[in-house]
Amino acid sequence: MFGLINISLMANDPRLPRKERGTCNATTRRGTPCQAPPVWDKNKDKPVNGRCKLHGGKSTGPKTEAGREAI
Repeated sequence: MFGLINISLMANDPRLPRKERGTCNATTRRGTPCQAPPVWDKNKDKPVNGRCKLHGGKSTGPKTEAGREAI
């Protein structure tokens, strides 16, 4: 090989460090903000939707007739 130097292909476009990526901040059952890191899109180097894997998104709503009638 050519030595011990490991050059990243994205050296001109460094990725955001984990410490600077933020937290989920969804309200937990205790009423405190969630401190887990958000789900990260590695290709775009930004959060997918700003929430962690436990608080991924809103419900899409009821799917059955009984569920729709309950609203």
